[in-house]
Amino acid sequence: MAVLRTGLGLQAAVTAVFALLLLLAPGEAAPPLYVSLSGFAMAGILLASGRLSAFLTVFVTVYGLGYLFLAGAKLAAAAGLLPPTLAALLPPDFAATGAVVFAGIVLAISRLEPIQAITRIADPYFATRETPNDEIGPFRFFGASEGRIGQRLLALSILITFAQVALQLRLNFWYRDLFNALQEYNAEAFWYQLAWIFAPLATVWVIIGMLDVFVDEMLHLRWRTWLTRSLYERWLGAGTHYRIPFTGEDADNPDQRIQADVNLFIRQTTSLSIRLLSQAATLVSFIVILWGLSRDFVLPFTDTVVPGFLVWLVIAYAVIGTWLTHLIGRPLIALDFNQEKVEADFRFSLARNRIYTEQIALLRGERAEAVRLKSLFGAVIANYIGITYRRMKLGSFTLSYSQISVVFPYILAAPSYFLKKITLGQFQQTGNAFSNVQSSLSFFISAYTTIAAYRANTNRLSSFKRAMTKAEALNAAGYGLVQGNETRGDVTAAGLTLALPDGREIVAADHLALTKGAATLVTGPSGSGKSTLFRAIAGIWPFGQGRIDVPAGQSALVLPQRPYIPQGSLRGAVVYPNTTDQFPDEAIREALIAAQLPQLADRLDEVDVWDQRLSGGEQQRLAIARAVLAKPEWLFLDESTAALDEPSEAGIYRMLRERLPGTTIVSIGHRSTLHDLHDKRLDMQKAKDGRFVPRELPAPVAAE
Repeated sequence: MAVLRTGLGLQAAVTAVFALLLLLAPGEAAPPLYVSLSGFAMAGILLASGRLSAFLTVFVTVYGLGYLFLAGAKLAAAAGLLPPTLAALLPPDFAATGAVVFAGIVLAISRLEPIQAITRIADPYFATRETPNDEIGPFRFFGASEGRIGQRLLALSILITFAQVALQLRLNFWYRDLFNALQEYNAEAFWYQLAWIFAPLATVWVIIGMLDVFVDEMLHLRWRTWLTRSLYERWLGAGTHYRIPFTGEDADNPDQRIQADVNLFIRQTTSLSIRLLSQAATLVSFIVILWGLSRDFVLPFTDTVVPGFLVWLVIAYAVIGTWLTHLIGRPLIALDFNQEKVEADFRFSLARNRIYTEQIALLRGERAEAVRLKSLFGAVIANYIGITYRRMKLGSFTLSYSQISVVFPYILAAPSYFLKKITLGQFQQTGNAFSNVQSSLSFFISAYTTIAAYRANTNRLSSFKRAMTKAEALNAAGYGLVQGNETRGDVTAAGLTLALPDGREIVAADHLALTKGAATLVTGPSGSGKSTLFRAIAGIWPFGQGRIDVPAGQSALVLPQRPYIPQGSLRGAVVYPNTTDQFPDEAIREALIAAQLPQLADRLDEVDVWDQRLSGGEQQRLAIARAVLAKPEWLFLDESTAALDEPSEAGIYRMLRERLPGTTIVSIGHRSTLHDLHDKRLDMQKAKDGRFVPRELPAPVAAE
């Protein structure tokens, strides 16, 4: 951002000096006074934009360059420095002033809350100093950082749009000259307009159009790649994904928000922002033309002169239409937001049915699942019907509005044409200018449905980012729980209180120590906070008070009762969360055999949905194989062998003690047979205040 602000200051100084030179230009080369004065205004806007967001700063910078280019080109043409053919293609003088107006519009809207909500999501990409993404080749040379490449691609896209508006403006005058040639039966002028004006303009239009598509798609791809990775890395980092449900934010279906909402946000942001400024450029440019054409406008069938009547008419027409459109279409914002939610809920339920297909089949739960899916899809249908009816109401109004506007300028300009006060070319130019101004002013009307969906999409991403921020705050401070490394060997806790997300306290321990080298069994009734204690030691449980210290630099591995098994090859499932290149195949096979899975030792390259292919006991033993490979200093087993029979469970524990002599095992379990497999036992006992207190028993109690 500091670089951007420095660039704005330098650009402001250059613009001010250039405006002064225009003001002092002699004779016929001097542009109109308003062009020179607008240069000073542009310099002021650039200086005032020093605190703009990185995203909006690009727009102001480009419009500042646009002013310099257009005013400079007109000055060069007036001085005879450009060939007449090229000079004839330049837009009118006021196009340079229009660039200043557009920059002012960007500065004015930057403080609006909806715009700030957008820039809060967009800015991190354009401000990043990360190295460019090597996976995307096109425009890799555009900058030394990914943010700089994004800025320059966006700037190029805006310049292309600006050029398209200038071409559109020049074509308006071409229409006038062409129809005047027709009215005057001037064949030479007619063919000149086609060959030397229209043909070059059309060629440039096609080239710019193709470049526009390529630049926009590459900007979209680079931006989406960076933002998607940024969000999922933040979501997965430091247990944020685990804590989001505790934040109270509406952040359901994060998978959809990262995959679909990011894609839509970027496409809609680039499309709407550039379209909006394109319409603003068109509006300013053509409203000047329309004012000139109706400067002395006489109301039809009267002698009343109303200066600029067509301008006032089109503004009033668009303002009334915009107001009515908003009244009719406002409910679409909430409907579109809810549609994303119900669609995601239905899709998520289908995915869960695919994952738990065996459990559903064993319980004969197909009918219950069908009823639930019917209810979820019913919500999709009901909300979609609401959207359809609302769009029909909005569409009936907007279509009627646009059709009526087609004939307005011709009806009003026809009397002047028939009285020979204007030429056929001016008659056609009036209709074209009115149409462009009306279209620009009606942008909000024609794009309301898209804007409603965009607002809903932005709200979803904003709430997701807020949820991650709150989850990160829980990790940093929680509700008083401090994580530290001020212990040499044991895992210790002091003044510890653990609570549920609703604030209800369930565990209390003034002092707790898990001794290094001694296998400890944690027992207690269900709901006594055993797993919560493990989560707190692992650093992912945010709700608590007191302090937990784990030895610095010592690795730990927590195996839950139901292990996570990723999709892909068996090799990848066994070594998770490590990568497959970290262990040789022989070590992986030995780990599987040690974990009582010899039948899988020669299937490492098989790709399958292993969490559905393996039984519950096999999944737990696969997780044990991970521990054999990882060899952690601390191994926490949260009922990690509960699906095994007692002899197999005992064999697993003996194997772990033999193969991992340097690993301290801490287990949660209910079976009495586990007592003899551990050196110490902590029992969660209920105190008078209802909280459970871990109390060390003098010695393991063997099963009788």
